[in-house]
Amino acid sequence: MLKLKDIHLGTTDAKNELLNGSPEEMRRFENSFVVPPALNVDNYFNKNKYYVVGLKGTGKTALLRYISIKLDQEENTLSAFVLFKSEVDEDLRKDFSKAARIQVAEDNASVFDGNDFEPVWRWFIYRKIVEFTQSLDAQAFQRNDFLSEFEAIVSSECISKKENRGISRLIPNIRKGNIEISKSPKLGLEFDWDENGRAKVNFNELVRRADQAFERLEIGLGRLNIFFDELELNYQTKKQYQRDSYLVRDLIVSIEKLNSVSKRKGYNVCLYAAIRSEVLNSVDSLGKEINKPIADFGSAILWNRPGLDATQQPMLHVISKRINNAREEHGINFLSENELWQQYFPASIHGKKPQVYVLHNSWYRPRDVVRLLISVQDQYPDEESFNLQVLEAIRKAYSTASWVEITEELKAKYRAADIDGIKYLFYGYRQIFTVGDLVDRIEKVEKDHVETESLFKNHDIKDVVKDLYRIGVLGNINQKGDRIRFSFRGDDEILFEHNLFIHNALKAHLSIFE
Repeated sequence: MLKLKDIHLGTTDAKNELLNGSPEEMRRFENSFVVPPALNVDNYFNKNKYYVVGLKGTGKTALLRYISIKLDQEENTLSAFVLFKSEVDEDLRKDFSKAARIQVAEDNASVFDGNDFEPVWRWFIYRKIVEFTQSLDAQAFQRNDFLSEFEAIVSSECISKKENRGISRLIPNIRKGNIEISKSPKLGLEFDWDENGRAKVNFNELVRRADQAFERLEIGLGRLNIFFDELELNYQTKKQYQRDSYLVRDLIVSIEKLNSVSKRKGYNVCLYAAIRSEVLNSVDSLGKEINKPIADFGSAILWNRPGLDATQQPMLHVISKRINNAREEHGINFLSENELWQQYFPASIHGKKPQVYVLHNSWYRPRDVVRLLISVQDQYPDEESFNLQVLEAIRKAYSTASWVEITEELKAKYRAADIDGIKYLFYGYRQIFTVGDLVDRIEKVEKDHVETESLFKNHDIKDVVKDLYRIGVLGNINQKGDRIRFSFRGDDEILFEHNLFIHNALKAHLSIFE
């Protein structure tokens, strides 16, 4: 009999499923992937779409990885990922600022004095493309004098040994608006070269030369794909948050412009990006109208399908597909959806169908479902099903992990101490209440918790409630208790005149009373 430890449930972060890049990992990931509902993945293969938008944990990374795997199965195709959060660390983000001729404010500055990151992003992307063109695995452009000139311009910067490592080599080292370059016969540019064959040139002028050279390239046989993921904001200080907002905004704009050039010229090159919804909301107010390219060339991942019975919700296919894959690997027969739920889950949990229980303890995100099942698998590996006893036993651990995960989204706006203040507000409280009840609650809690007191000195209660509704900590519930509204189920705006409701999955961690 198949035991829980024999089921490959994956990881809560899709990139960790492909750490080794082995054929076995690729095959397993591809076989277990469930395409989000109402999303036509072919639009990403044929370059009609290249932005993926969604809340944290909805499967943006998984979708990009799936697209890259399918594309790389084509001959002469090469793909690469740039992970903004983990690869572009704080020091590199400061380098971006310097490269964009931005005066980096002191840590205690209240305003970020910045301008345009687009030239730096284009240079970054051009250098990434040159990495491809110098590879024998794929050639999207013909190997001729035009390509040699483009490579010479983009590779002309003098880079020290210290800078010539990892992703840092892709960011230009600019001083007073100039960049130091080395003379090359293929460069085709006349400057005042010194005796060492070096010259200092205006960076923006060099980027314009690279733009012109890029448009002269001729189409080759291969395809290049660059995926930008983990576009998150840093809120350690206000100036970091503002800087990161400009960085993400200008990356979105740069991707659209370079993809537009590639389409116009017929190049088989495409840049992709996964963007968290809350990040998009933050950068949308900074100008440049990023909402238009996102609307035209992006898709939102929404797993909840209104009108469908709980047992038919697409997100549940993530569970059944992974269990059936494990059965197939062990030579055990395939089960239908109904048979699988009957065999691996109890008939009811607290009076509800198991499918309803799973959905109501999630935010309709694959990451939640995977986390729930992995919590059981880790503690009860030799069990043969997700029975009632084990689901009850891991409720607290799952609730705590869910709180950590869901409040990560608040870091785009709130300090760590503020998030603690929010937790203290609800800890030991009840599940259903009004905004007025919360106002009274604040007066009591802030006497014991300075974090809550500080939070509401800087933030209005209704703004906090709005943010908690947006990320799914809170929902609305009617007087009868038979109608619940959540943002992740398509109810965009909170109704302040209705009762508020703390998400079921958070009750155990917050010690919520019934």
